[in-house]
Amino acid sequence: MPAQLSHRETKALFIALADEELPADKAQAVRSHLDGCGECAQGWQRYSATVLRVRNVEKQKAPPALASMVMTRVKRQRRFGLKRLHQMHAHYRLPVEILIPLLIAAAVGAFLIMSAP
Repeated sequence: MPAQLSHRETKALFIALADEELPADKAQAVRSHLDGCGECAQGWQRYSATVLRVRNVEKQKAPPALASMVMTRVKRQRRFGLKRLHQMHAHYRLPVEILIPLLIAAAVGAFLIMSAP
């Protein structure tokens, strides 16, 4: 006799159960848990109803112009992606020329505060 599944294990197997990808023994274990657990059975009802609605939605095909635009943008981002990343990094970083005087000023300020009587 297989071990009883927990609520978490049962809910994790909903996807495979809906797609009928579970081995027979695992599917039987999930179904036996659903028979004895009202909370999981209710969750399964909602999940399977949602899957059924999604499967019944009519599939639409994107207009050729849209697919072409998307692919053009993807190619452009691949080509200029690293350059744009570097430009963004350069825009937001703090230049070293500013950082060094700030660190020196902070060190001098800390020294003056600590050495004050």
